[in-house]
Amino acid sequence: MAQSADLPHSLTRSPSFQIERVRRHTKDEVERALSQHGSSMREFWILSCVVDQPYSQTQLSELLAIDASDMVRLVDSLEKHEWVKRDRDPRDRRRQIVTPTKKGIKAHASLVDDVASAEDRALDMSTTKQLKSLKKLSKAILEEES
Repeated sequence: MAQSADLPHSLTRSPSFQIERVRRHTKDEVERALSQHGSSMREFWILSCVVDQPYSQTQLSELLAIDASDMVRLVDSLEKHEWVKRDRDPRDRRRQIVTPTKKGIKAHASLVDDVASAEDRALDMSTTKQLKSLKKLSKAILEEES
């Protein structure tokens, strides 16, 4: 990967480029941590959602901006781990409702800690003030999207 000194000034001062670099660096660290459990970041996102409340696969796809065909594959993987189960919605038999298993709830508690540690490692060179600003910016963008 090119060092900052090698990059054009127009890129190093570009917020979109900077955000992409931070995103990729953080994602790589989180994916490394989750791979130790045979899982991925998107699987973690899904598990995090259903631990809070059951969702249909369609709702999860929309909520997390994940393609429906990818969602099927991801939920299949979570089922293989025995972290979630799918049940037909009694009100609409076409819908699959995804809920966590006891094993999934326990796994999630452990994964949350691993993800937080990975994020800390990825951002360890940041100051507290920088992290606070990053979280404030992220929150504002997420609220704007809602």
